[in-house]
Amino acid sequence: MKKIALAATAFLLGTASASAADLAARPYTKAPPVPVATIYNWTGFYLGADVGYGWGRSTGTLTTAAGLLPIPYSVNPSGVIGGGFLGYNYQISNVVLGVEADWQASDLNKSGNFVLTAVGPTTYTIGTKIKDYGSVRGRLGVAVDRWLVFGTGGFAWGRWDTSYGFAGVATPFVIDSVSSHAGWTAGAGVEYAFADNWLGRVEYRYTDLGKASFVSAATNSAELGNRVTINDVRVGIAYKFGAPAPVVAKY
Repeated sequence: MKKIALAATAFLLGTASASAADLAARPYTKAPPVPVATIYNWTGFYLGADVGYGWGRSTGTLTTAAGLLPIPYSVNPSGVIGGGFLGYNYQISNVVLGVEADWQASDLNKSGNFVLTAVGPTTYTIGTKIKDYGSVRGRLGVAVDRWLVFGTGGFAWGRWDTSYGFAGVATPFVIDSVSSHAGWTAGAGVEYAFADNWLGRVEYRYTDLGKASFVSAATNSAELGNRVTINDVRVGIAYKFGAPAPVVAKY
C-alpha cells in the first residue's frame, strides 16, 4: 500500500509540474483592437447646379392713376427653373452649419382676363412673367454619415414683369418691370454624398418677393401692390472642394 501511495503522489506532482510548465510557456495575447468606423465629413466649400419646377402667385389691384375703379386680380405663373449655387458647410459632431447663395433663371408665366363692370363691362388681360430670382441663406442640418437633412432660410430678391392690357389687343398699355425686388425665402431638403467630392440634393423652397407698385399718368393707370410668391422643387448636384479627414467614430 505504501508503494501505491508513493506512486500516486509522484504522478500528481508530475501532472502539476507539466501544467505549470504549459502555463509558463503560453504566449501573452493582446485583446483585439476596438473596431472603428469612418463617417463622412461635410465640412468644406461646394459649387453646384440645379434644375426644377416652380409655381407661384401674382396678386394685385389695377386702378386709374387717381386710385379709382379698382380691378383685383390673381394669376398663377408656373414653369421650369434652373441655375446654380455655392456655399460652405462646417460640421460639429452630427450638426452641420452652413451658408449658401443661389440664382435661378425662370420661365414662370401666366395671364388671365379680369372684367371691370363699374362703368360698363371692360375686360383686361393681366399677366406676370418671373424672369429670375436668387437668395443668400443660412443652413442648419443633421448628418447621418453620408446623408444630410437640412433647413434653410434668408434674404431673397427677384425680377418680374407684370403686363396690363385690354383683352383682344396684342400690345399691353403698360408693363411694370420690377428689378431686384427684395424679399425672403425658406425651405428644406436632403443631400447625399454619393462620392467623396460629389453631392446630390432634392430641395423645396418658398420665396416671397414682396410687393411692387407704380403710378403712370401717361396711361392713367396704377398698381396698388403687385405681390409675387413662388414655390419650387429642385434637384441638384454639387462638387465639394478638398478632402477633409473623415470623422472617426468608435463602437
